[in-house]
Amino acid sequence: MLGISWHASDNYIAAFTFGILGFAAFSFMDAASKTLSSSHSLPQVLFFTGVFAIIFGLLMAKPLGGFKIHSAKGWAVVCARGLLSVAMIWLTLYAISRMPIADVYSIRFTSPLITMFLALAFLNERPVRGHWLSACVGLAGVLLVLQPSGVMDRLAVFMAFAAAFAQSASTIMVRRWRTQSTPLADTMLPVIILVLITGILLPDRYTPPTQIEWLLYIGAGALLAIGRLCLTLSIRMAQSSIIAPLQYTQLLWSLLFGYLFFSEQPLLVLWVGYCLILVSGGLGIMARRKTSAAR
Repeated sequence: MLGISWHASDNYIAAFTFGILGFAAFSFMDAASKTLSSSHSLPQVLFFTGVFAIIFGLLMAKPLGGFKIHSAKGWAVVCARGLLSVAMIWLTLYAISRMPIADVYSIRFTSPLITMFLALAFLNERPVRGHWLSACVGLAGVLLVLQPSGVMDRLAVFMAFAAAFAQSASTIMVRRWRTQSTPLADTMLPVIILVLITGILLPDRYTPPTQIEWLLYIGAGALLAIGRLCLTLSIRMAQSSIIAPLQYTQLLWSLLFGYLFFSEQPLLVLWVGYCLILVSGGLGIMARRKTSAAR
């Protein structure tokens, strides 16, 4: 099983690696989904992305211990996470379809702060001072991003905030009940629920994809599977408050994709906000290293 213990004591190096890879995969997937959503309905984008993610997930079944959930509580937890994940993906892609990717990500970056509060309340994980500083600096950056001319789509902003909360709640559930199921179950059951829900909505909203669009769907599905798996593994291996700030690495990807593919050029005040968000991520990593050294 890849030489990794899925439920053992914290493994911070592996957790950081999986976390960075997972958020990078999500960033590439979001760029592909934004491209597809310009000509296809959101249910269609989510349905086919989910179908291909399941196919790729099945290819990884054996090394991940198969699809196993060990108790009735485990089924309830994984299904609840599935609904939260459906909401998170749907809300994020809806916001991306109406706002620049970088702006949506900046709002989503309230998730690390939300995660720290939820971890303190439900997991008794007590972040060190550096983690709180990291989260607060990141929040200041988010507020700068939201501050400009007031022309942002209010509904899209609300959807992005709701997606951030759904992500944080899902993260806490993985960490709290990680021994109840295998990584494959944690990764794929939410995607299966996504496919079932969007499949019901698809018939009246279907647009035949071109060959290039099919390739985008396949790529988005692979990236969704890789991203969910990597993030699930990282959360299992380290405290939630440690992994959460890694989400800030998505900002670099969002700026690059927005500039290269969608002609999105942020204002100066947005750049200041983005820089604060990146500094926030660095503070979180340094706080983790100092804590580990002290031990």
